[in-house]
Order: sequence, then C-alpha cells, then structure tokens
Amino acid sequence: MATVEELEAQIKVLEHKLETVLEERVTKIEDIHAIERLQHMYGYYIDMLLYDEMTDLFTENGSMEVGQRGRYIGKENIRRFLKEVLGGMSEPGLHKNQVINHTQHQGIVTVMPDGKRAKGRWRALVQAGSALTDSPDATPEDLEGAMMWADGVYENTYVKEDGIWKIDRFWWSPTFYSTLKYDRMWYDTTPVSEDFPPQAASHPVDDALGRTFVPYHYAHPVTGKIVNPIFLDD
Repeated sequence: MATVEELEAQIKVLEHKLETVLEERVTKIEDIHAIERLQHMYGYYIDMLLYDEMTDLFTENGSMEVGQRGRYIGKENIRRFLKEVLGGMSEPGLHKNQVINHTQHQGIVTVMPDGKRAKGRWRALVQAGSALTDSPDATPEDLEGAMMWADGVYENTYVKEDGIWKIDRFWWSPTFYSTLKYDRMWYDTTPVSEDFPPQAASHPVDDALGRTFVPYHYAHPVTGKIVNPIFLDD
C-alpha cells in the first residue's frame, strides 16, 4: 500500500499533467481564433482594395495563387500581383458607387502538433459591381449594369512568427464566375419615417464612396496600425 508521501507525489504528477493538457487546449483554441480573425480581416481589406494591408498579412516568403494565374512568391511579388494583375494597375481604394464583397464561410482550421503551423479551408463568395451613375436624371440605359459573382475554396497555410499568425501560402481555387444583370443598384434604405421619426440621425453617407462606410474597430493583426479606407473620388 502506498504511503501518504507517495500518494501526494502521484497527485502532483497528475495535477501537472492536467495543467499541461489544459494549457495546450487553451493555446490551440486561441490559435484557431487568431487564424479565423486573420482570414476574416483579409476579406474586409480586399473589399476596400487595400493592397498594402492585405500584403502585410503574409510572411516574407509567403505565396499567393489565385486560379490559373500562377503562384507569386514573396511579399513584394504578392503586392505587385494584387495591384497590377488583380487590381489592373489601379490605386488602392474604391471608386464612388463601386461594390466589392469577399465573404468568408465554412472555415475549418487545423493547427499542427508543433503549434507553429496551421491549415485553413474556407469558401469565399465574391460580389463585384457598380452603378454607372447615381444621377436622379439617369436614363434606363445609364442605370443598367451587371454584378459579377464568384465562388471558390481557399486552402491556406499559416505560420506563427513571434507569437503572431500570418498567411504563408494562399491558394484560392474558383468553382465558378458569373454575372447577374440588374436594372438598377442603389445604396441606401428608404427615407426616415414621418409617422415614427427616429430619436437620432443615422451615420452620414460618405460622398466619395456613395454610401456609409462602417469603420474597422480593430487594428491590423500584424502591423498593429489602425486601418482607414481609401476612397479614390474623395
């Protein structure tokens, strides 16, 4: 029969093992949450065509592969690809009445046993379009347009550097592209109710964007900087 001292020693060993297991589980949960935030922030930055902020989410030797456009390796090549190829040599930021949405869905994150690398699979639904004019005197031809829709799957690799998760390999494989014709696109709700007026005014519309922009409440996860949108018609 074990002595009191031996039992106490066994209990201490079990307590240490339990603490280790709990710490590992908490760390893994925190890592998964950080990677989910990282991927979601990428989606919000590309919505506003913020090429530098998108690039800063990558490791120095990271890579980016979109469909059959090839694989670009290294941050500066990724930056050029975003601006010159995907962006068509455009300046960062949106034009008035331009709409771009990259929604991230069905995220599955798997952290490797070493806790320094991870894989993530996501589905992206992309919308892109604009109204040709917002003039009240516009003709039907002026108001006609088409929204581009696309769907695809990300299978990304992430690396933890100095405690910060970054994208190491970005791979998006599209499942389809399509266009949806519309007669008109508008950017606001119906006017204020006259029967039941609100107690305070809504946030103002940004004239350069053509609609209200909701500011980011968070800083960039890698640079720590506050990110502000760029409106090219300002």
